[in-house]
Amino acid sequence: MATSYEEYSEYINETYCEFKEEEKMSSKEAIARTFNEYDMSMKKSETDKAVISVIIAEILVSHVRILHTFKDYMMETISELNFKLIEQENKLSSDQFNELISRKDKVLKQLDNKPLDYYPRVCWYYEELTDELNKFFDQINTDSINEEEIIARVLNRFERDCKNTLSEKIIVYTTLAENLLKFGYTRKEGLYRIKEELQLFNVEDIRDEQLIEEERRDLVVRIDNVLEQFNNIS
Repeated sequence: MATSYEEYSEYINETYCEFKEEEKMSSKEAIARTFNEYDMSMKKSETDKAVISVIIAEILVSHVRILHTFKDYMMETISELNFKLIEQENKLSSDQFNELISRKDKVLKQLDNKPLDYYPRVCWYYEELTDELNKFFDQINTDSINEEEIIARVLNRFERDCKNTLSEKIIVYTTLAENLLKFGYTRKEGLYRIKEELQLFNVEDIRDEQLIEEERRDLVVRIDNVLEQFNNIS
């Protein structure tokens, strides 16, 4: 195993974080891209396959939900690892070997208990995207930037996501509106486009997308609250 046990953990987690932080990807897209980066390395040996698959799974279980096909694949791959062959390959120390078995057992239980995602497209999950936009808004909301610039920068930052699914677009517009109202940015010209998008929204249009029923209901409540506040602005 040219890459060491410890190096794999460092490299894989770095790759995943780079996709999320530098490429601005959702966790679902970032883990898919990370897996693709290391897919060929899994074929080098049974030890490489074991180490990589366990690390990928450990990241995967930190997600809100897991794509059902990916969960099935990871559980099958990890369950069928040949630890007798790994021992024979002699690429791990005794401590590493025992630790890997323990991590394998633990992550399999965690995978088995994770809620499933049946939406095949890579996209942001509801709370994940809301939190990401709130964080970005806080970063740019300074005295040196006005309301129009804030709106422009938020929509530019999440432009790719708004084009991905209608769910993501409406989450972006709703969360942006909530932040603008929270900080007293209520100029009518700045809010008009956002208000128009939210007024046109029909929850039935996202019935087959990534949000679960509870999330769709919560989103509708948030939109109604925002529109009510918009209507009260004189």
